[in-house]
Amino acid sequence: MSFRLSKSVLTFVASTLLLAGSALAQGGELVGAEWGVPGARVDVTARVRTFMHDGILQLEVTRFSLGIDPAPHQNKTLTIRIRHWDGAVKEYSYPERSTVNLEMDPENRAERREEHDHHDREELHREAYERPEPGLQIMRAYYGAEGQFVNVTDALRSRMDDGRLYLHVDNYSMGVDPMPGVHKSLRVLYVLNGERRNVVVDEKTDLRLP
Repeated sequence: MSFRLSKSVLTFVASTLLLAGSALAQGGELVGAEWGVPGARVDVTARVRTFMHDGILQLEVTRFSLGIDPAPHQNKTLTIRIRHWDGAVKEYSYPERSTVNLEMDPENRAERREEHDHHDREELHREAYERPEPGLQIMRAYYGAEGQFVNVTDALRSRMDDGRLYLHVDNYSMGVDPMPGVHKSLRVLYVLNGERRNVVVDEKTDLRLP
């Protein structure tokens, strides 16, 4: 019985860690989504995209929300592919009846097409890119490690001085420690003189922009 209990606990912990890493993945563009079991999977990218609002992709993984059941009476999995700022495409898997909660890149054009209620704000964003402002603009910033990142965009913006940003990357300057005891990094998406760029800076080192 103790063996069964230990095995169950390990399975629960592994599942929790997997879901935590997936749920906390930060920033990126939705590339694709598939739903089903091996040998019976369907593309549900368009359906999943309808659940994106205000930079958040959130949905309950069920046949009802995804609009189809490719393998009745079987435990299915939703696999979502995200392209991150560095161009790398990563997959995040969610078992049936779990919840997807991903923070996406708000500048994603496909997402903007879905957000009809925010048309005015989208127009402002579009105009800003057509007529880029000079200087430095911090678009997104995340601090963390191993797939667990927190949004520190406001913290970086508050440290800007005369169009420049200089800070020592640590828990104090970021105002949070998302993973105590683990070496973290800061990921910044920014625009400099109209050109979109990104940088990754290790904890306990300095960030200088531009």
